[in-house]
Amino acid sequence: MNPITTRSYIITFCSWPMDKKSGIHVRTERLHSEDTWSYKIQSFLWDTIDRPVLERKFLVKLDTFLLSSACLGYFIKTLNQSNIGTAYVNGMKEYYGMEGNDYNKLISLWTVGYVIGQIPSQLILHRVNASCYFCILELTWALLTLCCVFVRDIKSLYLLRFLIGVTESGYFPGMEYLLGCWYSKGELTKRSTLFSCSGSLAGLISGPLQQLILKMDWSSTSLVPFQWMFCIDCFLSIPVALYTYFMIPGTPSTTEVFYFNRLDKLVGLERRRLSGAQLEKEELSWPKLKTFFKDHWYIYVFPLLFLCFNNSGELMTSQSFQLWMKIDLGLDSSYYNLYPSVISALSIIFALIVAKLNDWGQLHALFLSTMFLCTIISGVILSVWQVPLKLHWMAYYLFGITHSIGQPVIFSWINGILSHDDLQRNFVIVVTNTSAYFTSVWVPMLTFNQRDAPNFHVGFIYTTFLGVCGLFLVALVLFKINRSLKTYHRS
Repeated sequence: MNPITTRSYIITFCSWPMDKKSGIHVRTERLHSEDTWSYKIQSFLWDTIDRPVLERKFLVKLDTFLLSSACLGYFIKTLNQSNIGTAYVNGMKEYYGMEGNDYNKLISLWTVGYVIGQIPSQLILHRVNASCYFCILELTWALLTLCCVFVRDIKSLYLLRFLIGVTESGYFPGMEYLLGCWYSKGELTKRSTLFSCSGSLAGLISGPLQQLILKMDWSSTSLVPFQWMFCIDCFLSIPVALYTYFMIPGTPSTTEVFYFNRLDKLVGLERRRLSGAQLEKEELSWPKLKTFFKDHWYIYVFPLLFLCFNNSGELMTSQSFQLWMKIDLGLDSSYYNLYPSVISALSIIFALIVAKLNDWGQLHALFLSTMFLCTIISGVILSVWQVPLKLHWMAYYLFGITHSIGQPVIFSWINGILSHDDLQRNFVIVVTNTSAYFTSVWVPMLTFNQRDAPNFHVGFIYTTFLGVCGLFLVALVLFKINRSLKTYHRS
């Protein structure tokens, strides 16, 4: 690349006016075109339509390779995570003679591994090649999942689920951190939502896939139907791991990936600089770590906010919906395997719409408040339990659909607020994710005890309580942000 050409591009790039949505400098004619309906429709569909040519090409590469790899990996991780619940209601309970809290123990041991592996995994990510590290994680959990096919007692399955939790722990926070490194505030929510929706897509596929397996004739094999789900998880994970190895670009300051030329790397760095983000890689030290806890409210409030969102999700992950259809309504497997997929499909559509609107208006507080309000409504209806049948269906669907927006909106909020400090942003993301799962180790045994299935009265009251706390914490974050802005303007 000619250095004069590169320098000319950077100077031109910096001289364009600042785009109020993305925080990136753009051509003047783009600002004029924003008033046309054609622009509004095209930009609603995707946000690269009217960017400068070089920036648009850069974003197309980033979306094609980084985003696709992140979504595929998260899809496989969530499919593996959700299939244990699908297997439980499709023969695994009877195969291992599970009773009482055995299912809760499976979930809790996975969570213990997930919590233990979080912080070490992120420390490793800052010191090694990101593409290599994510590839190793995916291959490891694929092999451990395959081992689940061959165990013959529940204790061995406990051990494997713990180890799978350890290997999966680094994927979500690490990938959220990478997305925050490459995308600006106005671009991040929709990408983070697509990343999250790939997990919902796993929930959409898991039930129908298990139903398809149940209808097939496996009499000639030594495996029972639910064990084939673990085989499929493994076989899907291996090609995704290889794809990850070649496609994950690392961070803008360290990337050496094949699809970025020298100019692409400069565009990535310049976008980071213009949005006020950190450019140089910084090592984590004890003095730096102490500053994260001093006079910074993010490290305390966001973990509690995400805890309210994540732990309220036990309403669905406890298999309450499926067990209600199976036990109380007496429906066959085609219903309790397929109906949850309808919720997953609708939740994906809802989350994508919210992502578009949030990138336009930065309405994190509004959408999270709506989600927690729906959590309260669903929790109250189910805690009463003896309600009209239509109201019962509404409670599960209302909760399942609106709950899908929590993860991407919360983490895009964190990434946007802390874009100026990579280490602090990564640390807050990890602590936020870890804190929520730490309580998931033991709380479900008290609130969603499988002996009470499908009427988890204590769990539904607990979910309602989390919804109320979530509303309060959203208001607190909004108050803190506004106060910080006033302090900044005064100074």
